[in-house]
Amino acid sequence: MTPKLLAIAALLLSPWSVNATIWTINGTSSVTPAGVQSMGAYSVGTTSTSTFSAATLAWYGSANGLGVLSGSETTNSYPDHAVDNNGRIEAVLFRFDGSTILDKLTVGWPDTTGYDSDISVLRYTGAVPATGALTGAADISGKSISGLLSNSWEFVGSYNTVGDVAEDINPNSLSSSLWLISAYSSSWGSGKGDPSNQLTNSNDYFKLTQLEGTSGTPGGGGGAGSVPEPTSLLLLAGGMLGWRMNRKSQALAA
Repeated sequence: MTPKLLAIAALLLSPWSVNATIWTINGTSSVTPAGVQSMGAYSVGTTSTSTFSAATLAWYGSANGLGVLSGSETTNSYPDHAVDNNGRIEAVLFRFDGSTILDKLTVGWPDTTGYDSDISVLRYTGAVPATGALTGAADISGKSISGLLSNSWEFVGSYNTVGDVAEDINPNSLSSSLWLISAYSSSWGSGKGDPSNQLTNSNDYFKLTQLEGTSGTPGGGGGAGSVPEPTSLLLLAGGMLGWRMNRKSQALAA
């Protein structure tokens, strides 16, 4: 094989890597991680017909993370100053700059405090304007759980998280620019994520400290992840190399 072909082989068959982005959530309400267009807090009743209303984001620093205050809760309402499902189900809506495969999240609280930290994850599958206010089904204010599920929102899974451990939340590499992270509720659905016998509809409290995923194309339509798997890339590289060598052999035989 000529040095030129060796160089082509090294280039095509060298490891392909996809660098995940980590969004760290800390600081104050004036700090939003780069790549995240907005974060919004909401709460909803425990039945599927209850409707979402706006809540308040609360920051507790990098050691603890992001919580939600709803109703009469304050930052001193322990443990209800977290994202919880005590009375109402609280949630955070993340709007990314583009369609994003959200793979993992980390909670920083509670850890060994005697509370549980079950979560539910959803994504929006409809079209979202690149900028500006959310409209239609993308705006969850005044919408019910059942209404969201029947109108462009998809239940991704529910998980039992552990403090300071990155939890895999998206085994099918789904993408969207809108991701909703809520305290666990069986009203979202079942059969995805952790087994239902590991999840509870109460006593769940957590604060978000970190998200991890892969940024994709601008826009907001949900879909399967578009990041190529390494095996597929190697097959493609091998095919290209074989074609190049065959053309070279034909030229020498002519």
